[in-house]
Amino acid sequence: MIALPADDGQAVTRARSSWGKDVPPWVLALARACDAGSGASVAKRLGYSGAVVSQVLRNAYQGSLSRVEEVVRGAFMAETVGCPVVGEIAKDLCAEHQRRPFANTNPTRVRLYRACRGGCPHSKVGGAA
Repeated sequence: MIALPADDGQAVTRARSSWGKDVPPWVLALARACDAGSGASVAKRLGYSGAVVSQVLRNAYQGSLSRVEEVVRGAFMAETVGCPVVGEIAKDLCAEHQRRPFANTNPTRVRLYRACRGGCPHSKVGGAA
C-alpha cells in the first residue's frame, strides 16, 4: 500500500480546484496516492490508464465515476465487501474479479466468475447489477 502524505501536494491541489468545496473523500484519497507516488503507479494499481486518473482529478472523466470510486475505496481507503466465495475482500479486488474473463484454471476462479455473474449483490456485471 502507498503511504499517503499529510500535506496537500500538486494532485490534491488540482483536485480541490477542479472539484471545488465538495470534493469527494475518495477523490482526495486518489490525489494523495498520486502525490505519494506517481499518477502512472496509481493508475496501474487501480487497473486504469493514467489519463483516467488525471481526468478524475480534474473532474473531467466521462466514464463511470462509481466504478472508479469502488476501486479507489478498496485500494486506498481499505473498504471491503463480503464475497460469497472468498469472504471479506477489498473493493478493488472485487472489481478486478468482475473484470476477469472466464478461465477454468482453478476451482476458485470458476466459482468467482459464476458468483460475479450469478446474483452477487456487489456485482456490476451480473444479474444483480
